[in-house]
Order: sequence, then structure tokens, then C-alpha cells
Amino acid sequence: KDLAALQEVSEMASKEHSLEKTLDKMLAEWRPVVFDTAEYRDTGTHILRALDEIQSLFDDHIVKTQAMRGSPFIRPFEARVHAWEAKLIGMQEVIDEWLKCQSVWLYLEPIFSSEDIMRQMPQEAMRFTQVDRLWRKVMASTVAKPNVLQATATEGLLASWQEANSKLDLIQKGLNDYLEAKRLSFA
Repeated sequence: KDLAALQEVSEMASKEHSLEKTLDKMLAEWRPVVFDTAEYRDTGTHILRALDEIQSLFDDHIVKTQAMRGSPFIRPFEARVHAWEAKLIGMQEVIDEWLKCQSVWLYLEPIFSSEDIMRQMPQEAMRFTQVDRLWRKVMASTVAKPNVLQATATEGLLASWQEANSKLDLIQKGLNDYLEAKRLSFA
């Protein structure tokens, strides 16, 4: 009878230890992960590239973490698992907004490097300058310290990218309206 109880406690401890080791291993796998950046033309700044490995690590670790949350042996470090899951989801949200910004910035940067466009669209030019300033600052910081865990943990970064993306939406709308007006004036 005592042996059965001892085996049950031992089995529980073993499963708890296994889950904790899995959590530690996930964190260890993220520590060396860095953003791959490349200089972008003659702009004096960089862009993110080759994020497949990072995305695959997110997918794998989010699934593992959610599976761990469903385990009956998670209780001793449940808070740590929830914190890790929140960190992963937060990192992914930052990168999603960052890539959305990059995509539109890459499209608009050559357009707004024209003095003529800057003069003809002062409102959009001002917004683009604000986004461009954020882009260059974050990318310079990321090139200097490319570690994904650190680069995505910057306080307020998610909100900054979301605000930048809102401005980019307004810029694109303004640009489309401007181009439509130009087109109609030639019709």
C-alpha cells in the first residue's frame, strides 16, 4: 500500500519535472535566436528577412505551451507557463505588426523619397516621416542587438508598430486619393 502511494508520488514528480524541463528547454532554444537583417538599398537602414525559422519556433512552442497548460501536472509552475505563453504571443504580435509595417514601408519609401511628392502631399509626408523615424530607430537598435527575446521586449513597441501601421493606412489612402485625382485630371 505504501509502495503504491510512493510510486504515485514519484510518477507525479517525474511528470512535473518533465514539464518543467520542457519549459526550460523552450526558453533555452529562444536565447540564441537573432533577427536576420539586411541593408536596404541606399536608405541607410535595414529590413528584416528570413523569418521562417522564427515563425516555425513560434508555432512549435505555442502548441507545446498550450498542451502543457492542459496537463494535470502543471500546477506547481502554472504561473510560469502562463507567463511564457503570454511572452510568446506578445512576441508574435510585435513581429506581425513589424512585418506589416515593413511591407508598406518598403512600398512607400521610394515614393516619399521624392521631394516633389513630399511637397504635393504634406500631410502624408509628415506621417511618413514619423513612421520612417520609428523604422530607422527600431532597425538600428535591432541591428545592434538582434536577439529576438530582447528586441521584441522593448516597452511600448507593439503599440508603436500599431500606431505606425494606422498612419501607413492613412498615407496609402491619401496616396490613392491623390493618384485618382491626377488620373481624373488627365481623363
